[in-house]
Amino acid sequence: MGAKEEVLYSMQDRVAEISINRPEVHNTLTPSAIARIEELLAQAERSPDVGAIILRGAGGKAFCTGADLGSGLEMRDASFLEKHDARASFARLLLRMQRTARPILAMVEGYCMAGGLGLCLACDLAIASEDAQFGLPEVKRGLWPYMVTALLMRHVGPKKALELCMTGERISAHEAEKLGLVNRCVPKGELQKEAYEMARKIASLSPAVLALGKRSFYTAWDLPLEKALDYLASQLTHNTQLEDMAEGISAFLQKREPVWKGR
Repeated sequence: MGAKEEVLYSMQDRVAEISINRPEVHNTLTPSAIARIEELLAQAERSPDVGAIILRGAGGKAFCTGADLGSGLEMRDASFLEKHDARASFARLLLRMQRTARPILAMVEGYCMAGGLGLCLACDLAIASEDAQFGLPEVKRGLWPYMVTALLMRHVGPKKALELCMTGERISAHEAEKLGLVNRCVPKGELQKEAYEMARKIASLSPAVLALGKRSFYTAWDLPLEKALDYLASQLTHNTQLEDMAEGISAFLQKREPVWKGR
């Protein structure tokens, strides 16, 4: 299977869908699949017709279960540095997702394990079906979820984060919702409807404001309070220079729907 078949791309109603298409192996990731997701994120970001992105796994049984340990990231004939760089490509993908100007929503059904949980956490929003299961089983394979922990510790407290890492046990979609790993869980039959409803709602808003706001959120996340407030004050000034801000205020005063220009 080529890279273009490993990860599929489609678009409707200003929502781009990126689908990991390896259902026979629970949508595990190969280096080529990781590169393809990055390529499609860039494609969606460049398109003025895309207002939001949905990331999902094909087949209905798994969102993603992390690296393909059987073939993908082992690269037996590669050098030590080549192997290291291949593994680090996943870290670059997680960062790329948070730096993508368009909002990304994870549509999670079935297994969301290991690096798959990392992908879910790297999305800006996540909706899961009630049958979804989440976990970090790496410790049971003699590994540790190193790169995923960078995002996990930003979503939950240290005790729960370490429990997930140290036990390798799975949790339900309802518990994932309580922990803040996903925004909500819904019946399986309603997952696609709910995900697209949220994505279309976001896609109907100003892409310029969303891009500026998303970047400011993640930048301020790791700043001390005083520096975060100074930085966010500067971003508010940038926001006031957008044509879309003037259009939003005019539309509100005129009691009409705004017509966003994305600038």
